[in-house]
Amino acid sequence: MPTISNALNAFRKLLDYQYHFAISYSKKMFDILLVFDERDFHHLAGFQYLSDIDIPKSAKQLFCKIDSGKINDNTLSDSVNYLKVNDSYANVKDRIHGLQYLREYIESNNIIFKYVKNMNRYSSIEADFMIKSIVDHKEAYIFIRKRSKSDTYCICSFFVNPGVEYKGVRSYWLYKSKINLLTNTEEVFIDKLNKDAAN
Repeated sequence: MPTISNALNAFRKLLDYQYHFAISYSKKMFDILLVFDERDFHHLAGFQYLSDIDIPKSAKQLFCKIDSGKINDNTLSDSVNYLKVNDSYANVKDRIHGLQYLREYIESNNIIFKYVKNMNRYSSIEADFMIKSIVDHKEAYIFIRKRSKSDTYCICSFFVNPGVEYKGVRSYWLYKSKINLLTNTEEVFIDKLNKDAAN
């Protein structure tokens, strides 16, 4: 199965879940609900960089074209920016490959930072927090930001092996869990809020 199809299938599974984070930064606790939306896939896959080929922005049309094979790894490789985006560290091919394992990157034993833009002058990313994670010896950066007109958060950018180190202020996990929206059950990965909980 093409990589882009695998990435879409992995992302679809995440639509049935939310992640609940409690993060300690500068002696304050930040309560975060990470929510996925079909419209997020276009940006997470890096399609905004492939402006020289026809990729629909509508999630419904995009998913249909990937499912039907009209958009596949070969058609994406027709873009001059697929392997290396001009004036950027972005690599769309690697990003799509890494997107297949986004769940693993989120749930692994990772590090959380408060993202500070002026510490990353080469980057235009606007984010609140940054997760640095390693899965199968591949490093990923996950940037999360509060959605406009909502109290929930989204993943606003995602890179695998970017070739540059993103910087932030070290923060700490107090709580990390995954909520199944279909069964209304919660899987807890870290709980430092409840003294009786096993971490």
